[in-house]
Amino acid sequence: MEKRIRAVFDFLRLKGVVKNQKEFAGLIGIGANNLSGALNGDKRYLTEGLCRKIVNATDGKVSFAWLLSGDGEMIVEEAKGDNKKKVIPLYDDTATFGGYNDIVANTEDESRVTEWIDAGDWFPAATSAIYHYGDSMIEYPSGCILALKRVNDPRLIINGEHYVIETDEFRITKQIQDDGDCIVAYSTNRETYPDGRQIHSPIRIPKESIRHLDLVLGCVIKRFSNAPIRIK
Repeated sequence: MEKRIRAVFDFLRLKGVVKNQKEFAGLIGIGANNLSGALNGDKRYLTEGLCRKIVNATDGKVSFAWLLSGDGEMIVEEAKGDNKKKVIPLYDDTATFGGYNDIVANTEDESRVTEWIDAGDWFPAATSAIYHYGDSMIEYPSGCILALKRVNDPRLIINGEHYVIETDEFRITKQIQDDGDCIVAYSTNRETYPDGRQIHSPIRIPKESIRHLDLVLGCVIKRFSNAPIRIK
């Protein structure tokens, strides 16, 4: 696998996407030491999770099957005409909680892909999907699926938009505001305690602690297992 990862790095470098291994590690969202270990064949770093990160960072242009096992070609050819599909990973055990008091505990890198789903024309820019739980974001019912787009450059965040923010400690869905070295994360549920304090109060998150940032493109809701999907 290390040879295939190096091949991706060389490809991106020739395309001018990255200049060196440090930039490649930043694009993927891992530490430079982890990338170095992977390129040197250390099996601790040669994981399925790393393959998914590379695929997501390249917007699905690099084949997951090729990275993982060498099957097929490195670059995924886009289907033409009506057969074109936008297939993204749906993460089941990487639940994201909306509330600050209900922060998700599972922030491990090795999150399991439940299935690969076709985003179709609904979310053509989506890079992944994830289950959302909690009640702090009134737009997203608990149990819905969020369609996400990975933000590779945190300087390009859009104030007032909704993002899934992941650090080493937690993963939450919030409306955010850039505040210099920090991001202020707000809930759209403005419920208060009897004394007037907000139940889901804003929190400040240092930018340097953010591991991943994904823009919420929309959500999918199913009321029953065999019911039509409702798109918001």
